[in-house]
Amino acid sequence: MSLAFLEALDGAEHEQIEILQDPAIGFYAIVALHDTSAGPAFGGVRRHRYRNGAEALRDALLLSRAMTYKCVMAGVPGGGGKTVLLDHPELDAEKGYQRLGRFVENLGGRYYTGPDIGTGPRELAWIGATTRFVTRPDATGPGDLGRATARGLFSGIRAVCRHLGPRDARFPTEPDAQGLEGLRVLIQGLGEVGMNLAGMLHEAGARVLAAEVDADRLGQAVDLWGVEPVPHEAALETDCELWAPCALGGLLHDLTVGRLRCAAIAGSANNLLARPEVARMVHDRGVLLAPDYVVNSGALILGANFHLTGDRDQDAAIDRIGDELLTLFERAEREGLPPSELADRIASERLHARRGAPWFPAADLDVEAGR
Repeated sequence: MSLAFLEALDGAEHEQIEILQDPAIGFYAIVALHDTSAGPAFGGVRRHRYRNGAEALRDALLLSRAMTYKCVMAGVPGGGGKTVLLDHPELDAEKGYQRLGRFVENLGGRYYTGPDIGTGPRELAWIGATTRFVTRPDATGPGDLGRATARGLFSGIRAVCRHLGPRDARFPTEPDAQGLEGLRVLIQGLGEVGMNLAGMLHEAGARVLAAEVDADRLGQAVDLWGVEPVPHEAALETDCELWAPCALGGLLHDLTVGRLRCAAIAGSANNLLARPEVARMVHDRGVLLAPDYVVNSGALILGANFHLTGDRDQDAAIDRIGDELLTLFERAEREGLPPSELADRIASERLHARRGAPWFPAADLDVEAGR
């Protein structure tokens, strides 16, 4: 095991980290379960071309911890997990996902997996062939997860307006009553979440700009909602009131914060900050940053509650994301802290308080070993 791989584990507080491999089909994956002290771990499968195993491990560790923080902040009785699947030309994807499903099945309900970047309906069907513990976008699942995340983001954007509106004329002070007329929102990434968000913002009267590398998706958004295209490489430097990053994370770091031309940030990208200290840099520039694992928790709220209770109607719970954010913004302002720094503190305190005894799944799951 390389030194870089071991260094990536430094400081990890995860319950379980598994390295899965089947060289015959080119399958290499890492499953990280961060916390199951209050219920099962929830987190999707990210398929990505990582530069090396250490980078993949670090992504799994950070993403699974963020999922725990999502659960804690959203009041979901569960914790965080994540799978990263190393993508490369030799991978037999169908067999790889089925192999992963067998592993998830043998965890007996400690981990529910689902969609993420690189894992969509086709891949989820492959996983579903070998496990019950997967969130699928069909009649067996909770519903439209992309819409759920976008709905939470939309609620979060309203919270940003309510917080900034009294001091910044560019933001409506009563967004629930007046809509978002004229507010310039730049969406970076028009995947399922970004496309849903673009439609919601358009309906509310916002001026929607978008940066997207897929010309077909960008053209569709232009035709449907009059979205204004922005070159992908110019997204950070484009004037707007709010930037909504809805693709990969890690975009904010020492070299990019100075390029920001927005007053606020709220997006679905996980781990937007390359390192926690960047939150202070964003704060010092006078930019309001909605913590990613708070504002993008809509899909978690929908999927987790469906698996735990069978209830598909979670719109009211998702809409409360805005209320939670507004409370967070106001407290952070009183204490002179970046909202992300305060959210990390609150999530860590709540997690520490609940980690009294481990949670175990029901004993009568009748898991078929080696399925």
